[in-house]
Amino acid sequence: MFALQIDAILGETSIHRRRQKLHQEANGLHEVYAATLDRIRRQRGDKPRLAMEVLLWVSLAQRPLSVCELCDALAVEIGSADLNTENTPPIQTLLGSCLGLVTVDKEMSRVRLIHSTLQEYLQAHTSLFGNGHAKIAEVCLTYLSFSPVRALPLSMGRLPANMPFLIYLHTTGDTIQGSKGQSH
Repeated sequence: MFALQIDAILGETSIHRRRQKLHQEANGLHEVYAATLDRIRRQRGDKPRLAMEVLLWVSLAQRPLSVCELCDALAVEIGSADLNTENTPPIQTLLGSCLGLVTVDKEMSRVRLIHSTLQEYLQAHTSLFGNGHAKIAEVCLTYLSFSPVRALPLSMGRLPANMPFLIYLHTTGDTIQGSKGQSH
């Protein structure tokens, strides 16, 4: 799809006409994104909630999340004392619920949006996630309050492999603290 759009833009004969075509194509993509989000909302069961949480995390996270980090974050239940590993959704379920808007970079095993224009679209439509950063902060604080996390020694050479979301928290902790008052 994107290759065809780029060909159409490059096929224009002047800078002005290329800019016009680029603007038209961007508007067309926004319509595709809006229609896909509408299809996401009409899915059965818990898939709409799950898809919107995936999009929230992938679009607002401080850095790209690994597959394990995202799945671990999505397993967190606010108010719970511990992580229920049976609540961890499989990556194929996450990808399927997002109807093609999210993919996994196989080389880096990072979850990402399909295109930078989707990031722009989601940033322009902040109402999709309500207080997205506050939701992320609440998940982070809940995870940090889990008894296995609290039981860890303060200084560790290596983080436990069975707590992938803790790696994300460790690498983004300063940024998360700085965004406590933000809500997008």
